Amino acid sequence: MNKSKRAGVREVAQQAGVSVATVSRVLNNPEKVVKKTADKVLAAAEALDFLPNNAARVLSQHQSRTLGIVIPTFENQIYAKFIDALEGALARAHYSLMVTTTQKGRVMEFDKVRELVNMGVDAVILPGGSHAAETLDYLSRFSVPVVFNSIYLPDSPLITVGYDNYGLAKALAEYLMALGHQRIVILSEPLAHNDRARLRYDGAVAALQALESASADREHDQFVDVTTAGASAAIGELSCEPGGALDGEGQGGLRDGITAVMCLNDVLASGAMLALQRRGIRVPQQVSVVGFDDLEMAEFLNPPLTTVDLPVEEMGEVIAQALIRHLEDDAPLTSRLLDASLAIRGSAGPAPSQG
Repeated sequence: MNKSKRAGVREVAQQAGVSVATVSRVLNNPEKVVKKTADKVLAAAEALDFLPNNAARVLSQHQSRTLGIVIPTFENQIYAKFIDALEGALARAHYSLMVTTTQKGRVMEFDKVRELVNMGVDAVILPGGSHAAETLDYLSRFSVPVVFNSIYLPDSPLITVGYDNYGLAKALAEYLMALGHQRIVILSEPLAHNDRARLRYDGAVAALQALESASADREHDQFVDVTTAGASAAIGELSCEPGGALDGEGQGGLRDGITAVMCLNDVLASGAMLALQRRGIRVPQQVSVVGFDDLEMAEFLNPPLTTVDLPVEEMGEVIAQALIRHLEDDAPLTSRLLDASLAIRGSAGPAPSQG
């Protein structure tokens, strides 16, 4: 596989106006170099995308047998489930996985990608399909293969392996509507920097537009951190008595006759169920709750959670095998849509009578 020509120590030395020996000292023993000179050398190395140590050689020869992945956080179990399958599939082929996070966006993704490339990874895996142009340009410039997980974008030039977030959310909303629910509110993480959440929200809204109350209910939609505390706060906002009625009989239910809470991930769904139950609101007799992910905990909630069963283990296997074939046999990378389905359990039931 052809690579863009990388700058070496001679180019860095020329850019910084110092000797090759000085560049070597800065990289290997910076404490022995005057700070002003060291800063000049490091600035030149940065400008030239110079890879220190053995990273450039490793990348050019594809000898690291290590792949890198950037995820938002380790807190969400869906990432752990995916990475476990991905790492297992790689290990069977004697590859390793290097995992790093953006700490929920507090660290620039580009910086994390550059770190992985500097460490000599053979390929990179990124979540979703929305990324800064500088990140995509950097990977393209050095011909680093990249696959985008948890999303399927058939009309995009990106290689995406995942599921139809839009269509699955639409189907979940239609399931609630088929149970007779007319007042359905959506509980989601913020949409600004997560294209998977945006697709899910748009899919749900597309289905719910058929309801007369659609416009009014969208005003009640909640966008919170993916934590049980965030979900609990959202339920508090939707309660007939926000912030109150804890451990009560919950006769009032949710405001404006809302009978279903559609959560766009299982962490929010579990938090919503617990918050409703603390208020004495019965699930699903008074309010139905559904989720999206099918985490391990979903079937052990009381009642068990109706959710979307995502093929995250299969996704890990598929991406690992595709990248290994690409690296070892130069097989082309192609996008792939994985099947997913609703897991119907006990947290969603017929809409209660309003009168």
